[in-house]
Amino acid sequence: MKQQRILPLSTTLLAGLTALPAHAELEVTPYGSLRIQTEAVFVDQAQPGEDDSYTGLRDAYSRLGVTANYNDFEHFDISATVEFPINSARLRAEDPTFFHELYKEDNNSMPRVADITVSNDRYGSLRVGTQWLAYYNTVAYPLDFFSSFYSGYATQASFRRDAITYTTPSMGGLTATISGVDLTDEQGTSYLDTIQYALSYAVNDDLAFGIGYQDSEQDSAKHADQAGISAAWAPGNWRFAAKVEQLLTNNNTVQDDDPLTYNLMGSYSWAKYTLRAMVAHGEETDEGDAFFQGDSAQIGLDYRHTENLKFFAEYFYEELGYAIYTPNSDSFNPLAGYHAESDGQVLTVGMRFDF
Repeated sequence: MKQQRILPLSTTLLAGLTALPAHAELEVTPYGSLRIQTEAVFVDQAQPGEDDSYTGLRDAYSRLGVTANYNDFEHFDISATVEFPINSARLRAEDPTFFHELYKEDNNSMPRVADITVSNDRYGSLRVGTQWLAYYNTVAYPLDFFSSFYSGYATQASFRRDAITYTTPSMGGLTATISGVDLTDEQGTSYLDTIQYALSYAVNDDLAFGIGYQDSEQDSAKHADQAGISAAWAPGNWRFAAKVEQLLTNNNTVQDDDPLTYNLMGSYSWAKYTLRAMVAHGEETDEGDAFFQGDSAQIGLDYRHTENLKFFAEYFYEELGYAIYTPNSDSFNPLAGYHAESDGQVLTVGMRFDF
C-alpha cells in the first residue's frame, strides 16, 4: 500500500521554520555554485542511434540553496537547508545525473537537499528530510573529491534520499549514526524501508576511518545489503583515501553473488594547484544492485584562481558503461549502454564559481 504524502517535503520544512518563536536568533544565508565543463567523449561502440564520440557541454552539479539557522533555541541549535539542482548546460532546474528521476518518478527537479537538523553538543543531532545519506558520507564521500561531473560515480552507495538520521556527539573522535531511509519511494514498501548504520573515528586532524552498513528493504525486491569501510590520511600537502565495499546478495538466483568494489585515491596540493588520481574496480556480477562494475580511472588538476573561482581539467576512463552519458542527456542513459563494453574516455575542462 502506498504511503500518502500531505505536503511536499520542502514546503513542510519551510512551514516549520516560520512556526518557530520570533525571539530565537535567526540567520538566513543564500548560496549557490555554478559548475560547468566542456568535454570530448569517446567510446568503442555507442548504442544504436548514437555517435561513438562527441564534444559538448555538461553541468558539474551546479546548485542554488538557502540555509536558515536558529541559534541557542532552548539549548538546541536548529538549522534548515533547501537546495535545488541547476543543470547549467541545459538551463533547467534538474539533476544532471537524473538519479532523482529514478528515485521519484517524473520529479528530477526535486530539491537535492531539504532538511531540518536539531543539534546539541551533549545529545547529538537529529536530521529529518531529503539529505546526504549516512552510508555515503562515511564510506564513499572520502573519495568524492574530483571537480567534474564524473566525480563520485565509482561506488554502490545511494547519494541522497528522504531520511531520518540520528548522530551521536563525538566521543574521543568516535561518532555513530543510525538512519531510517526511504530507499525505494512508494514501491509497495513502508516509507522508511531501509536502515543505515555508520561509525566514524577521527584519530586526529590527519587520519580518519569509517565503516558503514545498509540493511536494505526486501519487500519490493530482494535488494542486496551493503557493507563498506574507508580510510583517509592527509599528511602535509598529500592526501590519500581508500575504500572497500561489498554487496551482500539476498537473491538466490544471482550467480556472481556478494561482489566487491575497491577504490584508491591520492592527491597533492601546492600553491594554487591540486593534482588528483584515482583507480577503482567493481567485480562484474549479475547482482542487480551493482551499479559500478569493471575498471575505472580518473586524473584531475585543479587551479584555484580565487577563493570563489576554480578551474579544472580531468581525464576519466570507464571499462563498462555507467558514467559517460549520451550528449544532451535527458535521462540516465550511458552512451555505450548500461554495463555494456565501453572503454570510454573523457577529456574535460571546466570551471566552478561559488557565491
